[in-house]
Amino acid sequence: MKARTTLLAVGEVLAWWAALVVLWLMLISTVYTLEWVVGSCAAGVGALVARAGRRAAVRSR
Repeated sequence: MKARTTLLAVGEVLAWWAALVVLWLMLISTVYTLEWVVGSCAAGVGALVARAGRRAAVRSR
């Protein structure tokens, strides 16, 4: 059961990360390597915060 929970958590973070990267790509005009790195890292942080916020909201019910 622990492996399934971990897999779902990783899937959720990856889904948030992908959505945030796509949004970021739509908002910029030219993509350079450094912008990819910074954007991907920022999306990763945002994905972790989104998961934490969702978990906090579910626990408070």
